Amino acid sequence: MNDMPSIQRRAADLVFEHLQERIVSGELAPGDRLDPTEIAASLGVSRTPVREALLQLDSAGLVQRLPYRGVVVAELDVRLAEEVAALRIHLETLAVRIAVPRLLDEDLAAMREAHERLGAALAGDHTQRDFNELNRRFHMALYRRAESPVLLREIESLAGQAERIRMHFDLRHGPAEQHHAIILDACERRDTEAVAVATLDHILTAHRLMMGAEYVMQPDSALAAVLAAAGVTDLSGTAP
Repeated sequence: MNDMPSIQRRAADLVFEHLQERIVSGELAPGDRLDPTEIAASLGVSRTPVREALLQLDSAGLVQRLPYRGVVVAELDVRLAEEVAALRIHLETLAVRIAVPRLLDEDLAAMREAHERLGAALAGDHTQRDFNELNRRFHMALYRRAESPVLLREIESLAGQAERIRMHFDLRHGPAEQHHAIILDACERRDTEAVAVATLDHILTAHRLMMGAEYVMQPDSALAAVLAAAGVTDLSGTAP
C-alpha cells in the first residue's frame, strides 16, 4: 500500500499548524506575504504540502490571494464577525431558554465531561481542533434539549463560521474554560436566566477579545441591536 498521500497530508497539517501559530501570535501580520518556496525551504518539506496548507488557511479565512502579490495574511472581517456574534447571541440564548427547563442528568453529564477535557485540550498540541470539538460538544449537549431541528441547524451553521473566525485568535489566552464552568453551574441549578446571561457574556467577551483592544462596536450594528434587545446598554462588552 502506498502511504505517500497520507504522509503528504500529515506534512500539510504540520505546515498549516506552524503557519497558523505564527499568524495568531502576531509574528505574521495582516498583509505579510507567504512565499511557498521560502516556507518549504525553511521547514524542510516539498512545495506540495505547503500549497495544501495554504489552501487550508485560505478556507479558514486566515490568508487571501491578491493579484500581483500572491498569498498574504488576511485581515479579520469585522463586519462578518459582528454579524455572526449577533446571530449567535440571539439564537443561542433562545435555545437556552427552551432547553434548560428540559435538561436531563445525561445532558449535564455530557456537558461536564466536555468541560473537564477542555483544559487538557487548551494545553495540547492540537489546540484549535480539540477545542472546537469539545466546545461544540459542550454547547450542543445543552441546545439539543430544545428539540428544535431548525434552530439547531442554524446554530450549527453559525458555529462553523465562528470556528473559522477563531482561527485568528490564540485560544490559550481566552476565557472559555471559566465561562463554561459558569454555564455548567447555572445549568445544574436549572437557572434559565443565569444560563442565558452567561451565554451572552461568553459569546460577547470572546468576540471582543478577537477584535482586539482598538475595536469599537458601532451603535447601529446588528450586534448593538441584539445587545440592546437583551438589555445591554454598555457596549464595552459586559452582560447585564
